[in-house]
Amino acid sequence: MRTFVKFVLLAEAFAVATYGLGWWIVPVIALVWGLLARGAGKARFAALAATTGWATLLLLDVSRGPVSVMATQLGAVMNVPSFVLYILTLIFPGLLAFCTTTLVPTVRKTATA
Repeated sequence: MRTFVKFVLLAEAFAVATYGLGWWIVPVIALVWGLLARGAGKARFAALAATTGWATLLLLDVSRGPVSVMATQLGAVMNVPSFVLYILTLIFPGLLAFCTTTLVPTVRKTATA
């Protein structure tokens, strides 16, 4: 239960901060998570939380506007199916969070050396 609560809080931190400040806040939150969290799976945890947070934002946008029309038009311009844009939208924060959290121990060792 405790892990689930951490996951929900981290996912919503990613979502709320992204909504308010933009996509660049994802690595900042992942950096803080990497400094505070312990354990081997913290990078995967952050990546999944970031992806989930952005999925909630995507669902919010879908419920309020014609996201499918925009995805279809943008997909036609890029010569890709619209579902590829949805997948890329969800992969992006996950990769940002995973890479940042993975690099925290290396940066910490370099900073103390």
